Amino acid sequence: MRHGSLAIEGQSDTGRAPLVVAHRGAWRPAPQNSLEAFEEAVQLGCDAVELDVRRTLDGRVVVVHDARSGIRPIAKLTHQELQGRARHRHAPALEEVLELVAGRIGVDLELKEDGYVEQAMAIVKRRLAPEQYVVTSFRDSVLPTVKRSAPAVRTGLLLSPNRQIGRLPRRVAATKVDFLAPHARLARAGVLTWAAARELPTWVWTVNDRRALRLLSQDPRVAAVITDRPDRALGEQQRSTASIAAFTNS
Repeated sequence: MRHGSLAIEGQSDTGRAPLVVAHRGAWRPAPQNSLEAFEEAVQLGCDAVELDVRRTLDGRVVVVHDARSGIRPIAKLTHQELQGRARHRHAPALEEVLELVAGRIGVDLELKEDGYVEQAMAIVKRRLAPEQYVVTSFRDSVLPTVKRSAPAVRTGLLLSPNRQIGRLPRRVAATKVDFLAPHARLARAGVLTWAAARELPTWVWTVNDRRALRLLSQDPRVAAVITDRPDRALGEQQRSTASIAAFTNS
């Protein structure tokens, strides 16, 4: 990958295997969403890292998945208080993470909440070119705000496995996203076909099972797999790329 650039198109458009996106970094044994986990993903040769973005009480934009630390909401803790708690002592500021990975690997930023989109995007735009990152969210209100803040950025709508897909056409029209990010269960429920018919690439999460990785690595409708096991996914990516090359040259 050149300078951490990300292609969101499917295999049918690029002739390559799906991107491998390390979910919260390569966190075995490093902690999730830690600088160590993101560095390990770079060293493994992943195409991108996925990270979770929230804001603390003192206005710091931080990389942490959970909405709470114990019973305390992240939004009610200062960054120092958050890092003082054992479970979240590795919660870095977004600036720290981007300084580490910029130009070395692509970035998938999941904005967990509304209310700090402009602040987060200002941080990102200072450190990453538009082709080096994407922004995803489960929250429909977040994604149009991202587009207004950074028109060139590519956005993706995250789809949880327990959400009804009947509202999907309305949500896609309202958010004007560039791709869909469905849970792996939805890949078996017709979402990949629905998206492909509308020329929407798909980034499927969280894919850890070897068989699922193998199948999705060979599916031309899939642009990326987001995984807790990037080591496994890279192996399947290499096998898939070899298969595509063999087929093309036969």
